[in-house]
Amino acid sequence: MLGHTIDHRLRISLGAPTGSPIKEGIERAVLDDDGWPSREVIRAVQKAGDLMVQELTRYESDAGQPLCLAAADEDRLIRLCHVASSFEAIFRHGGWMRGNSLGLCIPEASLDDLLNAVADYVVDDIRQQMQLAAHPGPFENLRLLPADARICGPVFAGSLAVGGADADFILDRALIDCKATINPDRLHREAVYQLAGYLLLDHNDTHAMSTVALYLSRQGALIGWSVEDFLGLLGAQHDLPALRDACRHLLTDGQHGSPLPPPDPSRPLPRPRSAPAAQQMLFDEFD
Repeated sequence: MLGHTIDHRLRISLGAPTGSPIKEGIERAVLDDDGWPSREVIRAVQKAGDLMVQELTRYESDAGQPLCLAAADEDRLIRLCHVASSFEAIFRHGGWMRGNSLGLCIPEASLDDLLNAVADYVVDDIRQQMQLAAHPGPFENLRLLPADARICGPVFAGSLAVGGADADFILDRALIDCKATINPDRLHREAVYQLAGYLLLDHNDTHAMSTVALYLSRQGALIGWSVEDFLGLLGAQHDLPALRDACRHLLTDGQHGSPLPPPDPSRPLPRPRSAPAAQQMLFDEFD
């Protein structure tokens, strides 16, 4: 939830305070989990969600928003982002999942009640991450990009085939996924494969991505690779268009795209998974 919250707060700095996962999460809140929560709670939560979207919409701006607001404004905004994350969880799950804090509210709960229920440590944690993003973090320059160079929550031509996958950001043609990990040197391979998946789902090269990157919000660091270097580090034996075509072929049961050509015997095979890492740490290639 903290990872989703910092993602929403960063999107606000880029001028995109709401997205379809939040709005659809409010709509899907009608889908209870075998009678939990009660219909009265669901009605209260949906009403509060509509008011939340109205308030968040005020932050929509082509110019973006400051990374750190005045204390009281920042406090409320972070709480709004955290509540929005709970609605996104409903969207991702396709309905309620027991344990979602929104379902624990009282039947007559208001938006302010939901905001006040957000733990103080959440506010402190996200505020610190936003301060890292601003001083002297990389997000200030990203925030100042022209509006048409900032895309939040991008979807791809192949997204529907995998459940509507959406990425965090494409900023100045860089595909960026935000990670709030405490131990960045222990990122699981799934985090890297997630980036690769987004890259391949852009079947028609609509976004013309030239870079893939991880934004480590607890370290204030942006770690990126060119698309060519990224695929090379993963041991790719084919260029990006061929890989995208093969991905499309696989996801459409052969109706579109084409399978990979046979491997080139003159090119070395990918490193086996059991081999020592060629890049010892995520940061090895960066100053």
